[in-house]
Amino acid sequence: MHTRERRPAALAAALLLVAAGLAGCSSPTEPSERALVTFRVGAEQFRVQLNSQEQVDAARRAQQGGRARIPSGRIVPGTSENTGWSWHLEDVNFAEVTIELCDGLPSDVERGSVQFGGGRFCPWSASVISIVES
Repeated sequence: MHTRERRPAALAAALLLVAAGLAGCSSPTEPSERALVTFRVGAEQFRVQLNSQEQVDAARRAQQGGRARIPSGRIVPGTSENTGWSWHLEDVNFAEVTIELCDGLPSDVERGSVQFGGGRFCPWSASVISIVES
């Protein structure tokens, strides 16, 4: 076999090995269904655990300046992932507008406990400062 005839076969074999090696690897950019999101409201911060791909995608859109940027969730007693506070949020979604009753600072929730905002927290000025997928 001449050198020219062996090149296509060698190239094909090399490409096959690379493809086989990549087939077993998962993508490092695969989306996660869980993420810990940190929000800033004024000079304060709070954290929320998101548990669905839909929520994580909504948080990313909010972080990138999307229209639905207001986190809104049910206030639940117990720190959970929201270290530094005696409460955390569950059933979080992102809204374009909310009622003023649930707007405020994390410290307002702390003072009013689960009764704040009719049991919901939706800080209008919140901004996503980090998303850590798990």
